[in-house]
Amino acid sequence: MKHRIIPFLALALLYVTATAQGEWKWAHYWTGQDGNSPGDYYNKIINTAFDDEGNIYVYGTMGGSAAFDGNTFAFSSDAEVLNGHMRPSLLAKFDTTGNMQWYKVVKCSHSEAVPLWMEVVDDKVFVSGDCSIYGSNANAWLYYMDTLITKYQISSIPQNIQKPPFAFGHWTWFAQFDLNGNLLDNHFAQTFSRESLYGNRLVGSLTNSVLPTPCHTDNDGNYYIFTPIQYYGVESAPYTIVVDGDSDKTYDIYLPGNADPSCTQSCLNNAMLYKFSPDGDLLFAKTLVDSTDGIAPSYNICDTINRYFYTYFKGMSFDEDDNMYVSGYVRLAQHLNGQGGELHEYPVHIWWDSTHCLTINDISSAAYCNFIIKYDTSGNVVWCNQAYTRVASSDIFAQTHFYGSSVHDNSVFVCGDAEDLFNAGSVIYFNNDTDDFIDRFAPEQQTRGFYVEFDRNNGSYVRHSIIPNNTLSVLGQNSFAKPAVSNNQIVISASVDFSDKKFGLARWCTSGDFIDYTPITSFPDQMIGTGPTILNDNGFVIVSPQIKGSIAFSEDVVVNGDAEHSNAVFALYHDPRFAQPFVPDDTVGIDDYYRNRESDIYLYPNPTHGTTTVCGYMYGYQNIELYDLQGRKLGDLVGNGSQIPTLDLTPYPAGTYLVKINFARGVSVTRKVVKME
Repeated sequence: MKHRIIPFLALALLYVTATAQGEWKWAHYWTGQDGNSPGDYYNKIINTAFDDEGNIYVYGTMGGSAAFDGNTFAFSSDAEVLNGHMRPSLLAKFDTTGNMQWYKVVKCSHSEAVPLWMEVVDDKVFVSGDCSIYGSNANAWLYYMDTLITKYQISSIPQNIQKPPFAFGHWTWFAQFDLNGNLLDNHFAQTFSRESLYGNRLVGSLTNSVLPTPCHTDNDGNYYIFTPIQYYGVESAPYTIVVDGDSDKTYDIYLPGNADPSCTQSCLNNAMLYKFSPDGDLLFAKTLVDSTDGIAPSYNICDTINRYFYTYFKGMSFDEDDNMYVSGYVRLAQHLNGQGGELHEYPVHIWWDSTHCLTINDISSAAYCNFIIKYDTSGNVVWCNQAYTRVASSDIFAQTHFYGSSVHDNSVFVCGDAEDLFNAGSVIYFNNDTDDFIDRFAPEQQTRGFYVEFDRNNGSYVRHSIIPNNTLSVLGQNSFAKPAVSNNQIVISASVDFSDKKFGLARWCTSGDFIDYTPITSFPDQMIGTGPTILNDNGFVIVSPQIKGSIAFSEDVVVNGDAEHSNAVFALYHDPRFAQPFVPDDTVGIDDYYRNRESDIYLYPNPTHGTTTVCGYMYGYQNIELYDLQGRKLGDLVGNGSQIPTLDLTPYPAGTYLVKINFARGVSVTRKVVKME
């Protein structure tokens, strides 16, 4: 669908790059009421997806009195259903030209219907969410995918045969549709006994905000759900899961935590991985964190797991054998409520099982400690890795985030960003035994996006690369950003400056060399957040910003959204470059880029008593030579085998030397280094 541009946006279009090779096809949006609190925006996209024919599926949440492209969204004939303030979940399908094919809505009269995740696998659409019907209000109802269920209807069913959604309760649901929108199957899971803090459903840490929860359906139709959870109670008390209200599908799970009955009211934080069969049988339920050590003794309220940590998982991907890769970060609680980080007994260990753990070395990395874990199909940990940080000043905390991942060939790629590492000597590295540094973050470099490549078989670090701009960061804080990997390219959505409302696509070749950054929008009136950016093998991209007001993608593709409420926007973009294998020698302007990056190379520390690290854009370096100031070659310096080499000057006497770095592309960079006694 094309929308004609309005005059006040004309100047904004000047931002769209004249050299961009892509083309905007169409854009849509929905809007509705927002919450009562500042920043409580209801209209948001959780996930988008392509099927094999290029059709597009969009899943998210919207406010009451909803409108689609400015027209009332009449998904029900009941005015109360349409206008009720509680936000519903919306699933919709669009063809390649942007025409809506069908939609499904889940909405409650008395609580939020929270969308959790959606994905398309082969010829099915898989969806998960959270909904309920309860309370003393005789007018309570649930609109569940074309069916309006009232409290009166439920009351007329004998309680012993009530089943969700025709039952009182609060559930996490997961369902599958065919590509024509026909409901094929759905299941409802509830928890009891040692129950969730916020109600009887699997999703344990949702309050009134939308927190996407990755789910997946494997080759055999099994469902995986990974969700944060908060719970009370002693370890000897079961956490009971009931599926579909069926007594034959009742499972007692014993969670790690508190063995002291006097501490039963202490809320514990964790995350759970569930696997259900296609028939809804629970195959396993495993906690993310098995135990902890090193957390401050004054906070030790339980025997095996401490409540003063929080897990945030930002991505879940699968390989062709249905092994699962989970990425995210852990925060120790003092960074959330000021409870004294210096009291911890570093290193702190967050154990995933008896042999695999995340290590927090000091207070500087306790705010965001990033992890990636591989699980097999039985939920066992195969390997784990993480991002370590080293911050020069004790009053600076490492602001580093892992977001989503993608599996490609023998690698798994994770995108992330880092900010506020202002002091010289502040670095990030990805292996516990070697220092594979990202460049030092200077004071003017407040945010920088990157990706990391790990070997998917053993979890070892392979390489990483940065977005070479001081203010470019991955759009992951408010969405499940993930790399798209195909055609010898890695593509990640990134922001030039989030406050300036500019975003686009950063692109690398799979060797790690940065290709370019393509801005893909002009200025929205006000950007609030972003949903995922999805790329398919044919070069089509879906972007999904959350805005107030208007946004112009091109002269003919403009969204004139509600200026008072949030708008969930999604637009289709096509760039033929993304559909063709990238060949570095054919890239226009890449030599100019290399020359600019070579000027940024420096040695740290300098002066040095022995070792120094070459910092900067070092991909493709061939060898490193050492000269005296008279130009006489003294020898070849051997790096540590990583892309960012550490050089050892210990054998040489004190003095000033020249370090010459030779690149395979035929250029050299020379830097002075001072060796001290």
